[in-house]
Amino acid sequence: MVAVVDGDTIDVATDDGTARVRLIGIDTPEIGRGGEASECYADEARAFLDELLYGQEVELAGDPSQADVDKYGRLLRYVYIDGQSAAELAITAGAGYEYTFDVGYIHRESHQAAERDAIESAVGLWGACG
Repeated sequence: MVAVVDGDTIDVATDDGTARVRLIGIDTPEIGRGGEASECYADEARAFLDELLYGQEVELAGDPSQADVDKYGRLLRYVYIDGQSAAELAITAGAGYEYTFDVGYIHRESHQAAERDAIESAVGLWGACG
């Protein structure tokens, strides 16, 4: 893994250079751009993913129910570290929330359960952002 762009997007090294990857099943608060303020917990969500993934070897996997790339040209993938879903770890920590775009995806139920637990425990953004 080369760089964390924000809480749900990373850059990874490939044989052809670098690819931008949007994690499937998670959305995180937006980091401010062009002078705009960041949304509550955006910097913390990015920092969580950075601490989890930076410099690590990750495994990418697609989902047959999802497109290969999004409208911004980012690969849509599950990102795994040591066999664990980075998106689900972030949702569990309250660094993001379950996100379904258009149609359900393979890990949707486990992401939704992780989000319910995070909300009940008021961890991360669920405790910090009113």
